[in-house]
Amino acid sequence: MLQRVLHTIQKHHLPAPPAKILVALSGGCDSVALAYILLQLGYQVEAAHCNFHLRGTESDCDEALVQRLCDQWGIRLHLNHFQTEAYAIQKGISIEMAARELRYSWFEELRQEMNCCGIAVAHHQDDNAETLLLNLSRGTGLRGLTGMKYLNGYVFRPLLDISRREIEQFLNLRNIEFATDSTNADTHYKRNFIRHDILPKLKSINPSIAQTLHNTTTRLSEALYLYEIGLKQAKELICKYSQDGITVDIPQLLRHPSAHTILHEVLSEYHFKASEIEMIFKNLKCSTGATFQNESHIATLHRDSILVTPIPTPLPPTPLPEMGYIKLPYGTLNIQKTDHFSLTEIPKESTICCIDADKVEGNLSVRTIINGDRFHPFGMKGSKLVSDYLTNLHYSIIDKRRAMVITDEKKILWLVGERPDERIAITDATKNITRIEFTPTDGPT
Repeated sequence: MLQRVLHTIQKHHLPAPPAKILVALSGGCDSVALAYILLQLGYQVEAAHCNFHLRGTESDCDEALVQRLCDQWGIRLHLNHFQTEAYAIQKGISIEMAARELRYSWFEELRQEMNCCGIAVAHHQDDNAETLLLNLSRGTGLRGLTGMKYLNGYVFRPLLDISRREIEQFLNLRNIEFATDSTNADTHYKRNFIRHDILPKLKSINPSIAQTLHNTTTRLSEALYLYEIGLKQAKELICKYSQDGITVDIPQLLRHPSAHTILHEVLSEYHFKASEIEMIFKNLKCSTGATFQNESHIATLHRDSILVTPIPTPLPPTPLPEMGYIKLPYGTLNIQKTDHFSLTEIPKESTICCIDADKVEGNLSVRTIINGDRFHPFGMKGSKLVSDYLTNLHYSIIDKRRAMVITDEKKILWLVGERPDERIAITDATKNITRIEFTPTDGPT
C-alpha cells in the first residue's frame, strides 16, 4: 500500500515527503488511512477536523476519535466547529454545498497559517467512479468526464489509485479504528444512491467497474489535453478579445466542423448556461440586434458577430465641472473654457465638441441615453430620436446602452462621440466657447 501511494505521488508530481502537509481528517475510514499512510511515508503531518454539528452525538464521537488517533500518532490536530445549517440558510445553498464551502475555505486559511505545501484529501478510486456517474447523470461535457484531479491547486489526492475495499482491509489488518458516518447509507443523497444501488448492478456486468471507470477518466483527461490545444487554435481564429468582452466572428465559427462545441466553450466562460447557448446558436442567422442576457453578461448579434460584454450599467445624470477632467465608466471628459478669438478653427474630430457657452441653459451634466431622447444633429434637418440616429450609424445594442449625452437643464447638447446639437452650434456671433473632449476606454464597437 505504501509503495503504491508513493508511486502515485511520484507519477503525478504531488508534494513529496518530507513536506509539511495538512490532512483533512474526518475520522472516516478513508481519511484515517490517508493520515496514517502519509505519516508512514515520512511527511510532516498536520490534521484538520471539521465538526459540522449535523449528526448530533455522532459528530462529537468523530471528533473524539480523531483526537485519540492524533494523540496516539503524535499529529498536531486543528479543530473547527461550524453552524452549517445556519450558513446554508444564509447563503441559500444545500447543506452539502455549505459544508464543502466551509471546510475548504478553512483548510486554505489553515494551510497558509501553518505554512503547509498542500492539503491532502482522501478521495479514492470508488469516489472517482461515483463522480463520473454523477456527472453523466446530470449531463456534462468532456471536462465532467475526467473525474477528480490528482492535484488541483493546493489540494491533492494520493489515494486516487486505491479502492475503498483495499483501504478498509489495510486498516483492519492493523486494527486501526475509524468512524462510520450513518448518513453514508442514506440513498436519498445522489452519491449514496449511486454507491449502494447503481455500482453494485454495474459490478454484476463488470466486477472491476470502479477500476474501469477510473481508468476511463484517466484516458479522457489525456484526451482533454489534446482537445484544449485544438480549442485554443479555434478561438484564435474565431474570437477577438477586448478589455471587457469578446467578439465572435459568426461566419468563421460556422465554417468550423465543431461550431456548436466551440460556441459552448466560449460563452460558458461568461456564465451562459447550456440552454442559453443553444438558443444563441439556433439564432445565429437572425438579423442584427437579437440579444441574450444572463445575470452578468449580454450577448448581441451585430453585423456577422456575437458581441459579449458585462451588462452595461446606466449612468445617471452626473454634474460636470466648469473646467477640468471627470472620469466616467466608458471614458474621460475634459472640459475647458475659451473664447471665439482664441479658436482658430472648429475641431473636426468626433471626440471633441465646441459649444456656444452663452446658449447653455443652466448646469451641464452627462448621462447614458434613455428612451425618447431627441436632439437636432448639427448640419441635419429637424430633430431625431437618438436611438434611431445610432441605429443608422450601425451601433450595436451594447454600444447603444453605453452611449452618453451631455445636457443642460432643458436639452441635449452633444451625443458624445458624434454630432453636437444644432441649437448650441458656434456662429460668427459666438463669444464664449466650452470645449469638451472625450477619451473613450477600449471596448467592443
